[in-house]
Amino acid sequence: MEKEAFIMQLRQMIEIKEKIADLLTYYDFAVGNTLIESLMNGIGLDAKKHILILKGLLDRAQGLNQAIPEETKENVLKTLDTVIELEWNIINQNKAIIDKITDQKTKAILNNILGEVQRHEAILKGLKNLISELTVEEEKVLDKIWKYGVKFDDDE
Repeated sequence: MEKEAFIMQLRQMIEIKEKIADLLTYYDFAVGNTLIESLMNGIGLDAKKHILILKGLLDRAQGLNQAIPEETKENVLKTLDTVIELEWNIINQNKAIIDKITDQKTKAILNNILGEVQRHEAILKGLKNLISELTVEEEKVLDKIWKYGVKFDDDE
């Protein structure tokens, strides 16, 4: 794949996700049914999250990402610790509720939330390890490895 084609495809996906987010991030789908509204809105919010991630990939492909400064790193790590602890708490509470619920539809929704929170926890722990172990110089090296490690047809 050519680098420009990759960048163009990222931009197209961002546009599509923006349409999805616009369609789903308001509350008028099922007035009076906050569960349906929140589930639809949640998908819209996921679309917004995907937009941000795709924009991050786009920035990386264009060489715009920068290393995290050492003076910022400590605050980032403290925030990650706090969020990991909060997510752990939600996991435990959710598991306790799931074990007691007999309604299968409610259980399915709670299991979906549990799965998402567990993925969040794993991602947060991975980010924490990556951020805490890397120096600014190592981040710059990794960025160069990514730039030259992702092969595009036009790089040859």
